[in-house]
Amino acid sequence: MFDTVELIIAAGRGGDGRISFLQEYARPKGGPDGGDGGWGGSVIVMVDPDLRSLGHLTRTPRIEAADGTPGGSNRRTGKGAKDTVVKVPAGTMVWDLDGEEPALMADLVGPGWSLVVAAGGEPGRGNPHFKGSTNQEPLLAEGGMDGEERRVKFEVKLLADVGIVGAPNAGKSTLLSRISRARPKVADYPFTTIEPMLGVVERYGRSLVALDVPGLIEGAHEGKGLGLEFLRHVERVQVLVHLIDGTAEDLADEYIRVAAELAAYPGDLAEKPRVVAVTKLDIPEVRTRLEQQAGALTNVAGVAPLGLSPATGEGVEHLLEQVLALVPIPTGPRETPRRIERPIELTRRPRVQIHREGATFVVEQRDVERVVAVADLNDWSARMQFHRLLDQHGVLKALEAAGAGSGDTVRIGHAELEWQ
Repeated sequence: MFDTVELIIAAGRGGDGRISFLQEYARPKGGPDGGDGGWGGSVIVMVDPDLRSLGHLTRTPRIEAADGTPGGSNRRTGKGAKDTVVKVPAGTMVWDLDGEEPALMADLVGPGWSLVVAAGGEPGRGNPHFKGSTNQEPLLAEGGMDGEERRVKFEVKLLADVGIVGAPNAGKSTLLSRISRARPKVADYPFTTIEPMLGVVERYGRSLVALDVPGLIEGAHEGKGLGLEFLRHVERVQVLVHLIDGTAEDLADEYIRVAAELAAYPGDLAEKPRVVAVTKLDIPEVRTRLEQQAGALTNVAGVAPLGLSPATGEGVEHLLEQVLALVPIPTGPRETPRRIERPIELTRRPRVQIHREGATFVVEQRDVERVVAVADLNDWSARMQFHRLLDQHGVLKALEAAGAGSGDTVRIGHAELEWQ
């Protein structure tokens, strides 16, 4: 089962603003009419209740949304890009991996739940926004901003009410096939189950989801066997059904080995309510062994063990009665689709930063970088307007303080200018 995957998520860039002027027969000197660009597409993660794994994402290392289109003349706004939707199973945790430590962005537990993982870039404004009392012919506009890009990890922890645990070949898959319509692979050898299996159990007017997982061996909490791949899914269940292979010589020791792995795994697995059952009661010597060792098993498990045979169905209904008694009856409404919004940081006008790369002075200031991205600085009038914009944003003073003088090279965004 593919239950973890790391991806690069990139939202689309906003469309550029347009530099344009109204040209009509009756108005040969019309004003600026460049339209704003369109928003870049966002990348949204959404729960699809029909999915059980992340296998469809394993060959997609990077997911990108489309860019917005540039603005047009006559103040036509560019077309915003469609959002890209990434579908994941219920129970998917989304982790941001760009920081020093992974940060949980959201835990998507219900059908239709969604999260904007990477927001689309803001569009650039057209040249009408740069018109003023002293500038009736603006030759400047803004380029669109890049969309967010981040490295993320999706981790699935399946949603189930009951987890069936035990050593390999304890009869877990046979039990699941007996109590639900699930049809896991069943055979008389260890590790038949190599990935978690879900089955819906319907009894006495109630419906539960049961989870059958790969058998636990010693060291499972450290990842031996299929331990870590399985144990993460048990974190969400409300009740454990601990099956013990009745053909084991020492039933108490068989219980202790699996219980120790649950206790060693981080979290509260060892504290979950549980039903303990010895399987393969259809074998005569198993029935005798359970009668002889029931007391010792009760002492180590803390509860009296049940006897059952998943193969014949003996004891299964009694087991389900005990399980149902431990699973709370839901009292609130079912989970409804919900969109999780990440907090947006309010950004003030960015501070001007100047640094040197050899003999070149490099200016970092978001607003002027966006303008230079679309400005035609070969046009003298546009250069003069851009120079005034640099003064308004404090770039000229910052360059002077950094020691820039006449003839020096200044780089702003992609443009290199000879300072005068």
